[in-house]
Amino acid sequence: KCSHYLEKKKHLTAQENQMIKEGKTSCFKLHYQYRVWNYNPSELELKRPKDSGVVDIRKIHNDTRSFSLILTFAICFGLSARSTKGVLKHVFGISVSHQTVINYINAAAYHLYRFIDNNCPRPQGKMAADETYISVNGKWHYTWFGIDSKTHAICSFNLSDNRGMEPALAFLYKAFGKPEDNIGKSYDIVTDGNPSYGCAIQAYNQSLESPSIRGFKVIGLQNLDEESKEYRPFKQLVERLNRTYKFHTRPRTGFKSLEGATALTVLFVGFYNFMRPHSYSKGNPPLQIERLKGIDSFVDMWSSMIKAA
Repeated sequence: KCSHYLEKKKHLTAQENQMIKEGKTSCFKLHYQYRVWNYNPSELELKRPKDSGVVDIRKIHNDTRSFSLILTFAICFGLSARSTKGVLKHVFGISVSHQTVINYINAAAYHLYRFIDNNCPRPQGKMAADETYISVNGKWHYTWFGIDSKTHAICSFNLSDNRGMEPALAFLYKAFGKPEDNIGKSYDIVTDGNPSYGCAIQAYNQSLESPSIRGFKVIGLQNLDEESKEYRPFKQLVERLNRTYKFHTRPRTGFKSLEGATALTVLFVGFYNFMRPHSYSKGNPPLQIERLKGIDSFVDMWSSMIKAA
């Protein structure tokens, strides 16, 4: 008696009806698909740096300015560890190994990720989301980004070895908080056709009487449907963010570990949100935090953030 089923069945051809009589029902989708997601929010993994124990910032042999110079060239200007080593040696007369550059990046990411996470904003407009490929030890991994259409700030990010529902759901929790905290609120998210987003949105909303997150899809490179045409500008926003991210990851020619990729991504988000001048913001970063106001030098910005951490 389901109206959906009867409507679908009515449009079957004589040949299709004959196939059903022969038991070939797997060829047709006549019924609704209903899913209930069983997951523990505390078990959702949001990839963040761990303390490697290799570097104690309080006991390093170089001063804070040298530390900040390394972050400036390696993160802000996207140089590889060996190129950063060369600039420090031949421009500033500072001798460090490329491994020291890597160790300092990992240590800075571990100490700064809470500060960066806590200052990533909730979306004020529509959030555009996408995942981009990175190579880790010769295998494809994925970096997930969500950018706010109003402030152009990164609201959420995650890294994973797959494009499944769980990393997408952890990504949504980071962007919007817990579902129970958003009762009566409404957020819009624009994605591509990756089904993981739809599943994650459904799982996020399933405990709420009315959906808190609404998803919109932009399919392909051409506007073949009205939804893609309307929301294409938001998808292009996150694609530009991905290109900027690629500029900073490309000199690495792949990562040896997911921990290294996570460290660089965390610091990239901090640079993008709090330091990098944007034409959209009239030459200011998307988020102007109190600690960095009045500071123009990237080196001094990193020093200030490191001291706070």
